[in-house]
Amino acid sequence: MKINTSPFVDIQLANPEAEFWWDSSPLVYNDWYNNLISSNSKLNTDKLSYQLKNFLNLENPTESFVRGVTTNPTLISNWIISFPEYWQPIIQKAIKRQYRPCIETTFHLIYQEAIIKSATAMMPLWESSKGKYGWVSAQTDPRYMFDVNAMLNQAITLSKLSPNIMLKIPASAEGYKVIEALTAQGISTNLTLSYTIPQIIKGIESVERGLSQAYINGVNIENWRSVITYMIGRFGSNTKTDLLEEARLRNIELTDLDIRWSELAIFKKAYRHIEHNKLPIKLLLSSLLVDNPSLMDDNLSMHLENTAGANVIYTCKPDFISQILNQQDRWNNFNPKSVEEPIPQSVMEKLLRLPSFQKSFETDGMAPYEFFSTEAFLNSFIEINNNVRRLIQHIEFETEHFLIPSFAGAA
Repeated sequence: MKINTSPFVDIQLANPEAEFWWDSSPLVYNDWYNNLISSNSKLNTDKLSYQLKNFLNLENPTESFVRGVTTNPTLISNWIISFPEYWQPIIQKAIKRQYRPCIETTFHLIYQEAIIKSATAMMPLWESSKGKYGWVSAQTDPRYMFDVNAMLNQAITLSKLSPNIMLKIPASAEGYKVIEALTAQGISTNLTLSYTIPQIIKGIESVERGLSQAYINGVNIENWRSVITYMIGRFGSNTKTDLLEEARLRNIELTDLDIRWSELAIFKKAYRHIEHNKLPIKLLLSSLLVDNPSLMDDNLSMHLENTAGANVIYTCKPDFISQILNQQDRWNNFNPKSVEEPIPQSVMEKLLRLPSFQKSFETDGMAPYEFFSTEAFLNSFIEINNNVRRLIQHIEFETEHFLIPSFAGAA
């Protein structure tokens, strides 16, 4: 493979409007890059260094291949806990700002500070692109996931921290009301924790209602963006047990390859809906995976290979990037228009006989009150909620002699 290309470059060239985002704080990029170069002997370091030199350039973000950043409570917690020397003075400063210091207030101040630092790092790109790129997704507190007013109030507060902040709102029944209200105010949003067609369609409808209100009220939406995250890898991993059991009961042979196709079937249906209706919404693919060649017909990443040519956003975790570059010699069957290819008919016939796939694939397969009951949603909710608890406990441990023990509103 030529040194000046990579699977990421090939995907972006297949559709110039496709974007790659960094799924972590931009301020951890240099440490990750240096560790990758120094510790992974399997990689050609000259080639890797060239490919990643401007993947995310913090000194000059306008030269970066990365077009935006996604954060969430898990990523922010990991960043703060993993870099105590950097964050300890910031935590102490947050305490001194308070008349009566408490853990809960300190948590929110530190959470906001992490978002501000990420937004500041990407601001040059946001300004140079006139608001098209350089966005940072900031997620509301997962403990507010079923409280419309709490989510909305926090979202508005976070939106005021920087003009390039996009509010990340969960695809719960309450979250759709928040999406609509924020859109009506011209505030950019990213619908997250969505795994199914019903969730994505409900999100689209919420954005459209909010836009109608914005137009009626004369709200400026010049720099407004709408993103809907499809957590593509989590659909298969979290429904695999149910799909396999449903297949067994029906005497259907279901392989890991079939389950990967199920994830792509949902993506392609959602993407076609957005493109056909010319909606001002962009799908964002997260939880991208590298495939095992012994199980996936030697595919490097079906999530990349079978979405090529799409006008979408790919948000990439650091581990995913290193895995792709480490195995990029497997990038052999790249079709720059694969997004237009249908799912194999034989696979769809099997999948449509499985109730768990049916309800996830059909437009009216689930009602909004059912979204929270899916295993994918529940597992993600538990993960991010636990990481909020972990960060609160870290702040308490680091600064307990400064704080009045107060967990008002804590998980």
